[in-house]
Amino acid sequence: MKRNVIQTAFILALSLFLLCGCGKDAQLEEYKTQMGDFFNHIADLDSKMNAIDAQAEDAAVQLLSYLDAAESEFEHLADLEVPEAFISVESLADEAAENMTQAVSLYHQLYEGETFDSNIAVAANEYYSRANIRLQYIISILHGEMPEGENVTIVTGEDAEEGDPASSEAIMETHGEIETENPLAEE
Repeated sequence: MKRNVIQTAFILALSLFLLCGCGKDAQLEEYKTQMGDFFNHIADLDSKMNAIDAQAEDAAVQLLSYLDAAESEFEHLADLEVPEAFISVESLADEAAENMTQAVSLYHQLYEGETFDSNIAVAANEYYSRANIRLQYIISILHGEMPEGENVTIVTGEDAEEGDPASSEAIMETHGEIETENPLAEE
């Protein structure tokens, strides 16, 4: 009887250890938690941005404040340690953060400048869009899907399985830097 209890306890402890996982599973769970937090923060910021009264005197200040917070979240996303299971997300997160930083910088120029510059507005919106497209691709990969788009190239490493989003890398071609100067203004 005592031996059965010890065996049962040993099997139960071994099962719990295997179910809880060791290093990699704990890292994966931590990453999932961090990604969940990131998406919750971004959704909250998006709601706040959409709730801004465009006619309010401080609308631009509110928007820039929320954009600064979004930039910070994207920077944090790029700094996360990505587990091997989602390694293809790493470069997309870096690119998303870079694009968001560019967008926020341009939005500050746009709203803090003395005059509205439509070229800066277009460029800021393009960088913001690029950041969000990469975020959509990250979501696809986290859901086990291959991202698709006209500017997406999937690169599969030597050991990667064909069609496995976790072992492939999605590379986006962005067609260079976005021009913020009006070339017609020089004429």
